[in-house]
Amino acid sequence: MSLGEKIRSLRLRAKRSLKDQSKLLRVSMNSLYRWEHDLVIPRRPMLERIADGYDVTLDWLLSDSSMPSLVNETENKLLGLYRTLPSPVKYKVLGYVERVCVEEKGTGYRR
Repeated sequence: MSLGEKIRSLRLRAKRSLKDQSKLLRVSMNSLYRWEHDLVIPRRPMLERIADGYDVTLDWLLSDSSMPSLVNETENKLLGLYRTLPSPVKYKVLGYVERVCVEEKGTGYRR
């Protein structure tokens, strides 16, 4: 799947018109059309906005894969950092995150 096809499929999955999406991105409909039809490649800051707006990773957006990543860039970064910690610290981090989830949403991860 090409970059343009991915941008278009994300827009359609979100049930947004070309006009609505161009307003959200603050670009012309012509620019969005040209991206979706692989006539022009958006610059990196715009690609980052598109990825963030649809909660996909920039890596997925730019890859040849048609399957979206299950984690966004922030989650991927957190996971990478977490994996570098020694096991005892991992348990402390997990406990902290569980407490925050309970405080914020009234839910927590149950082992």
